[in-house]
Amino acid sequence: MRTPEAGAGERPERDRGRRRDAMETVTFAEALVRLGAERLTALLQARPDVLVEPIPRSFEQLARRLNGVESLSAALELCTGDMIVSGRAVALLNAGATVPAVAELLGSPEPLVTEAVDELCTRGLAWRDGERIALPDRLAAHLTQDVDTFRPVAVIARQSVVDDLRAAVRALGGTTEGLRKPQLVARLAELMADRDTIGRAVAGLSRQARRRFDLVRQGHGFYLPFYGTDPTQQEDVLVRAGLLLPVYGTGELPREVAVAAWGIELKAALTGPPGLPDAEPEAANVARSAAEDLLRGLTGLLDEARASGLTALKKGGVGTRERARLAKRLSAAPEDIGLWIDLASAAGLLARAGSRYAPTAGYDQWRESAPGDRWAAVARAWWDLEFAPTYRKIDDDTEAPPPVPLASEAGMIRRALLRAAAGGRSVEAAGMHIGWFCPLQHYPRDEMALRVHAAVTEARSLGVVSGDRVSDPGEHLVAGGDDLGRRCAALLPEAQGMLVLQSDLTAVASGQPSAAAARLLAAAAVPESHGVAATWRFSSASVRAAFDAGWSPDELRAELRAISDRELPQPLDYLISDVARRHGSVRVRGLASCIVGSESEIAEILHTRSLRKLQLSALAPTVLASPFGTDRVLAGLRKAGFAPLAEDADGVVIVEKRPEKRAPTPAAAVRSRPRATAAELARLLLGGPGEDGDDHEPESPTHAALAALTSPLDSAELALLADAIDNQRDVSILYRDKQGNRTVRDIRPRELYGRWLDAWCHLKNAQRDFAVANIEAVAPAG
Repeated sequence: MRTPEAGAGERPERDRGRRRDAMETVTFAEALVRLGAERLTALLQARPDVLVEPIPRSFEQLARRLNGVESLSAALELCTGDMIVSGRAVALLNAGATVPAVAELLGSPEPLVTEAVDELCTRGLAWRDGERIALPDRLAAHLTQDVDTFRPVAVIARQSVVDDLRAAVRALGGTTEGLRKPQLVARLAELMADRDTIGRAVAGLSRQARRRFDLVRQGHGFYLPFYGTDPTQQEDVLVRAGLLLPVYGTGELPREVAVAAWGIELKAALTGPPGLPDAEPEAANVARSAAEDLLRGLTGLLDEARASGLTALKKGGVGTRERARLAKRLSAAPEDIGLWIDLASAAGLLARAGSRYAPTAGYDQWRESAPGDRWAAVARAWWDLEFAPTYRKIDDDTEAPPPVPLASEAGMIRRALLRAAAGGRSVEAAGMHIGWFCPLQHYPRDEMALRVHAAVTEARSLGVVSGDRVSDPGEHLVAGGDDLGRRCAALLPEAQGMLVLQSDLTAVASGQPSAAAARLLAAAAVPESHGVAATWRFSSASVRAAFDAGWSPDELRAELRAISDRELPQPLDYLISDVARRHGSVRVRGLASCIVGSESEIAEILHTRSLRKLQLSALAPTVLASPFGTDRVLAGLRKAGFAPLAEDADGVVIVEKRPEKRAPTPAAAVRSRPRATAAELARLLLGGPGEDGDDHEPESPTHAALAALTSPLDSAELALLADAIDNQRDVSILYRDKQGNRTVRDIRPRELYGRWLDAWCHLKNAQRDFAVANIEAVAPAG
């Protein structure tokens, strides 16, 4: 949850209605009423988070939900560079924000400004009040937070002497003859707000004075040393240039100058959308092949994790050594292993289980699903990731092991890149203009290029991008919606894997073997290679392992015939018979331990040199004893080439089950909330209480109790939290702990007691208490 804040430690007074200045006549809620059914529906489709229950039941509630932190963050991610720059200009101009004024501040044509403002209005990020343009409070505060620390000329002038004001007016090219202090202040405000006037003043500065001016604008002017020259001297230069006003011996930057300087830096700020060329079409089977390879590799990884688990580092994640082992075992590149681990974790298929990572309970259902559904679950998880799985560098240039999450803007870049390239346009060209399509990222050019490269590499691995264009499955992914699997079903049809049993005691599995076939091969054979055609080899040891796990010879033959749809090769049939004939002829009885068998085999065991460590002693011609436990004795005998079976003290055979590694099922998973369609909500609102009326349904006791507490939440957020408590629904909160650190948590509230909220925290997977006063924002979860 990104937080467009009003400023350090400040939040707008949201419950008392939107602030109005002298020119404002239309509030956000009133502007929403005037949209009409068609435009209101389009706005709700562009802001789908407000469709989640509890849905707003009045335009006042809708305005507050659209002004929420999480809602604004999601909407801003979809904005282009022109929209962000225009929105900031509107916020800086405040009451004077009109299309001509914004165009003048930005030095851009009015048609481009109109287009950007219309897009902001369509997304509920702005509205028109006649000629004037207005923004929601929280968004305006967020866009102007770097200049809001500066005071306007009119405020500074109260502490300035008339001579200093006259000097500033003359420095900026104005006349002062006959002007008293009020007129001087008004004239100075006019000059400082003029982009051309400030531009000439800045252009006339020396390099040292310009550096000092930039430091002051960034808020560091009074705190950072100015190496190589006296900072006081440079401030005097800025005062004489009319850019700073002297206050108690120190130069202060007026807000008007900061705004004008920002406009100067942008020059011709608005460019319109970059012209992206159409990409050359690629064969459809390229994307399909990549998607099938991904599913095959991911399934192989999870099958391996189910058999033995993936070794976890103490601090979390799968280390390079374990990834190298998996790459060798699965015949894959190490970077692919890291991508698969991240995807499996993000899709909820892999989780930590003690010292290892293992498949979750949902893996079996995913594995048996249609390819389109499996790909959709993985692709959607990748789309939502906030970091790049193939670029896991952290601050000290070390790598964070997968699947440990990272704080990154790579996900925002990925989504902007694919949205820009959708519709057959060049992905490479979209990447070259990613700064326009994703203006909110803060990476320098080289860092941004690395994340664009990671996004394209991952997209090709998933089949989302084919060549230089977004593939058909990728187009469906970008379009969104809950039925991605159904729409991709025809593009990724079911391809039944084939299993060929060969006379050289190998099995070649082409395509993706079924879960039953994978389990059988894992029990009775050893993998030799993985890929499009995986090879497994049967041996005496592997067949004996299947018998140890409880398979009978007839069951093994029957299952092998069923999965291969043909008779067994004679060598394999003979191997099963030979192992079955010897299997269990020697038995290990748990005394600690007693070995029972035929006289000849007992004699052979007793005289086998490698078994001397078991300290065997003959109790009878057919009985040996060992001071060691049955597990050690069984392992020693099998290593020496024997095929023993374990028995309990009563002589009953113990079937050695191979435990599958499983991650524990979370005590509570995040629940998806019910949601309405945009058309349904528009009809409800337009038929509701009207533009000024709020919903007249009585507030719940929980809502009243929350409202009585000291809290930074607005009424819409209080309603969400109260609904979550009353209906046991999940919400996402921005929480500030005792140390002042902020975290985003998905929680399921249980009850409110005093000033505390008792809730299940999905992040900690445990019950936690949260101080209501420290919950700074609330949004729907799921």
